[in-house]
Amino acid sequence: MDRLIALSLLLFSCAVFVPAERVDTDRLVFHHPAAGKVQLIGDWNSWGGVTGATGMVDPSCGIMENDDGIWTASPPDDLDRGRYRYAFLVNGSQYFPDPVNPERAMFLNHEVSVLLID
Repeated sequence: MDRLIALSLLLFSCAVFVPAERVDTDRLVFHHPAAGKVQLIGDWNSWGGVTGATGMVDPSCGIMENDDGIWTASPPDDLDRGRYRYAFLVNGSQYFPDPVNPERAMFLNHEVSVLLID
C-alpha cells in the first residue's frame, strides 16, 4: 500500500519523468514521454554491449516497448540467482536508476539499480 501511495504521488507530481516500478514479477515500467528511445541495460546484456573505450551502447540492445511514453521491458527469464545491476538508458546517453528500487550500485560513474534474483 505504501508503494502504491508513493507511486501515486510521483505520477501526479510535476516531475519530468515518473520512475520505474515493478508491476509484476518480470515487467519494468518507465514513464518518460519525452524519450525517443529507452533501453533496459544491465549486467545480463553486457550493458548493451558498452565498449570501455567509447562508452557506446549497441542501439538495438534492450529496446523497451513504448506505449504513449510508457516504456516496458523484462529482464531475461533465465537469469541465475544473484545480484544484477541495471539502468534505463534514455536516448542513448542518459542513465536512470530505478527510483522505486532503493538498492543502488555504480556502473561507469553512473548510479544504477540492483536486481536481486532469489
